[in-house]
Amino acid sequence: MITEHSKERILIVAKDEDLRVSLYETLEVAGGYAVNQADNFEEALSEILLHDFDLIITEAELPDLSGMDLLAVVGGLRPRAKVIVIDDDLSARSAVAVFRLGAVDYLYKPLNMTFVLMQVERQLEARRAAMAVTEPVEQPKVETANRDRAKRIDPRMRPAALVLRRQQFQLINQELNRLLAHVKASFVGLVDNDGNMVGAAGTLEDYDLQLLTHALSIDHSAQRSLASILEENKFHSTYFEGDRNGVYIIEFGLPYTVSLAVICPSDVKPGMVWLYSKRTAAIIDEIFKAIPQPRTLPRLQE
Repeated sequence: MITEHSKERILIVAKDEDLRVSLYETLEVAGGYAVNQADNFEEALSEILLHDFDLIITEAELPDLSGMDLLAVVGGLRPRAKVIVIDDDLSARSAVAVFRLGAVDYLYKPLNMTFVLMQVERQLEARRAAMAVTEPVEQPKVETANRDRAKRIDPRMRPAALVLRRQQFQLINQELNRLLAHVKASFVGLVDNDGNMVGAAGTLEDYDLQLLTHALSIDHSAQRSLASILEENKFHSTYFEGDRNGVYIIEFGLPYTVSLAVICPSDVKPGMVWLYSKRTAAIIDEIFKAIPQPRTLPRLQE
């Protein structure tokens, strides 16, 4: 069946075989979309790596991992794909978590397939409109490759993780462990602009990893900052609340910009976390300032 939607591809991820069949018949047979299927996280991941999906529909609970895990993976591998999560019943807490992780819709059983088809068409129409407005003009591949290569070899653009010596790593981890104990955090980490973990203390659970990934991917300048509330100009601090824990992101440092991430239970007082985190950030900032400044590359004569 060839329709105007034939080029749009949808992935259905569901352990419930009856649900998979119903969604397949609704979306491919009735809707005219190209539909792939998976019944667990591992199969879904393989499909996502092989195909560029426009929309992914996943159950919240899967046999191996969860739909939340899949949602986090999609955000990293296929950021343009929209995700709809289906749960066994309505849960306000689950709905909040799902939307905070980037899903566009949260549906619960029993499903009305006519309504599902309407929601899918609405989301894909919104995606088409957004793509038409934001689709970048393709640049010559050679120029892009040359720019990327120049960035990699320019000493001024090196990630923070590559400029530290063993002693400096040890000092940073010492401060991170001290902060972990002071604020009773579950995890404290220092991440550079390239996503490298410069140092860490504590334990990072699966849910906290999703929350941290989401928090680091957001433009902090668009968020309300604790730093601005406390009239602090040096360290830009932002707080993101999950359903169990919250993440404090403190961005600082030049020319090696890094983010200090502190994951704490939601009942921990923000002022205390900010106070100790600011002190830790100041100490780490001094460690980076002690690194010799990178020299610019010599200019070649024409």
